[in-house]
Amino acid sequence: MRKLWKKLAVCSTCCLFGAGVFAFMPGAPGQLEAKAQIETGINRYGWQQEPDGWRYRNSDGSYAKGCFGAVADTWYYFDAEGYMVTGWQQVGDDWYYFEKDGHMVTGPVYIGETYYYFESSGKLHESFFEKE
Repeated sequence: MRKLWKKLAVCSTCCLFGAGVFAFMPGAPGQLEAKAQIETGINRYGWQQEPDGWRYRNSDGSYAKGCFGAVADTWYYFDAEGYMVTGWQQVGDDWYYFEKDGHMVTGPVYIGETYYYFESSGKLHESFFEKE
């Protein structure tokens, strides 16, 4: 398992303090407009269930795509086509885990029978990567 992590990604702590931190700041460029309300009628916004999965529609009619987004204080990630992701996801050089309902995992957690620790940003803690 450790060899797999080594092959997948190696990230230093400075990455978190570089561009990574800014991706999680409220109002950061590219962030999802996250409103938990849903309007009634044709121009609804909010969560949309589609045959291929769940998407979040912004009030301007666009969909969150290729970004993290907080909906009702819960963080999610949306792929390039705008669908909420689940399971292990690599975003840039970092690894994240999203539960079946799509929420991003933080803190200590068992996935299967393996213990992991995810930083408050959701990034897998670097101690889980084999050092060279």
